[in-house]
Amino acid sequence: MAQRTQASTKENFFKAINHIEPDYIPKKIQGSNSLLAFAGMTFMEAEYDPEKTEQVLRNLFDRLPCDVGNAAFNATPKAYAALDNMTETFLAPDGVTLQHLQRPPMKPDEYPLLIADLDRFVKDTLLPRKFPPLFASGKEAAKDKIKTIVDETAGRATGHMPQIQKKLFEEYGFFPYPTTLPRVVTPIDVIFDRMRGFVGTIADLRRRPEEVKAALDVIYKVRATDYKDTQVKEQLASYMAHIPCYLNQKQYDEFFWPYFKEQVNGLSETGNKMYVCIEGRWLRVIESFLDLPKDSVYTFVDDDEILELNKIIGHHHPLVGGMLLQNTKLQPLQYNIDYAKKVIDECASGGGFVFGCNKHWICKGDINENVVDVFKFVDEYGRK
Repeated sequence: MAQRTQASTKENFFKAINHIEPDYIPKKIQGSNSLLAFAGMTFMEAEYDPEKTEQVLRNLFDRLPCDVGNAAFNATPKAYAALDNMTETFLAPDGVTLQHLQRPPMKPDEYPLLIADLDRFVKDTLLPRKFPPLFASGKEAAKDKIKTIVDETAGRATGHMPQIQKKLFEEYGFFPYPTTLPRVVTPIDVIFDRMRGFVGTIADLRRRPEEVKAALDVIYKVRATDYKDTQVKEQLASYMAHIPCYLNQKQYDEFFWPYFKEQVNGLSETGNKMYVCIEGRWLRVIESFLDLPKDSVYTFVDDDEILELNKIIGHHHPLVGGMLLQNTKLQPLQYNIDYAKKVIDECASGGGFVFGCNKHWICKGDINENVVDVFKFVDEYGRK
C-alpha cells in the first residue's frame, strides 16, 4: 500500500463514517495512559521530558498500525496537590492509571436552588463543598492554588506534547479526531457526573422526577448548546454517555432523549457529527437512533455486542468496534483474530465501520501483544 498521509487517512476515515466504501478499514485507537506502560514508563518519567514523551508516542506507532483517534497521556498532579488530593480524578499509585472516585457535592433537597439560579448555586454551594481547599485559607492562598491549576493546564496545552504529536502524526499519517467543537453536555449527565453521582441521580429520578426534569431544562438552557449556529464543518462533537444505559424506557424517553436528539439534529444540520461512546448496554433502546439523521452519530460500542447493534442501526449510523479488550487478556490470539474477522465480514461492507477496541486503553496491560497482533491482522485483512 502507498504511504499514507494525514490527508489520505482523513479522506478514508470520512468515507467510512459516511457509509462510503473506504479504501481500507480505518483502525481507531484511544491510547490514554496505557501508552506509558506500553513504553515501560510512568507519567512522571515522561511528562516533563520531551525525548521520553516522543519515545512513548513513537513506540506506539512503530509497533501498532493505526489510523485515527487520539494518542496522548494525561494527568495533572500539581492540580491534585493544590486541591489537597480531593479531586475526583487522580493518578493511581502505579504512576500510570487515572482513577476516578465520585464525590457528589449536591444534596437531594437542593433542586429548588439549582432551578432558581444555576450559576449562583454552583458558585455559592457546590464549589465550596467540592473544593474546600480553595475556600478554607483565604483569598490569596486560593489565588495561588488556582494559578497552579491554570498554569499546569495551560502548560500541557501549549508545551512540548502538542508539538511532538503534530510532528509524529504527520510522519505516520495519523489523523487525530477533529474535535474543535465543545464536548457535548446533556443535562442528565451533568447531574450524574458533577452534582448527585450515580446513587443520588438514580434515587432522585424515582423520588423527585418533577424537580429533576425542571433542573434538566435549566441546565440545558444555561450550559448546553443545540449546535445550530456552528460555523465549522466535518467536526466530531464528543459525548461520553454515562447514565443513559441505567435508565428505564420511560426515564430514557423523558430525561435523556429530547435533549440528545435536538443536539444531534443541530450537529447534522451544520455538517458535523456526534461521536458518542455508548457506555454500558444500549441494545434495548438503540432503535431510537433510527429517528436521527443518517450518519449523524458515530457510535463507539462498549458492552453491547456490535454484531447485534449492526443488525439494527449499522445501515443507518457508523459503528466502531471489533475487538473486546477483556478477550485480548483472557483468550488466545486466534480467538481474537477470528472475532475481528467476523465483525469485519458482517459490518464493514459498504462503509459505516471503523475497527477499534470496546474499551479505552487506560491501564497497564490494556495494550498487550494480542492487541498489537490483532491490529496487524486488520491492517492486512481490511484492505481492498
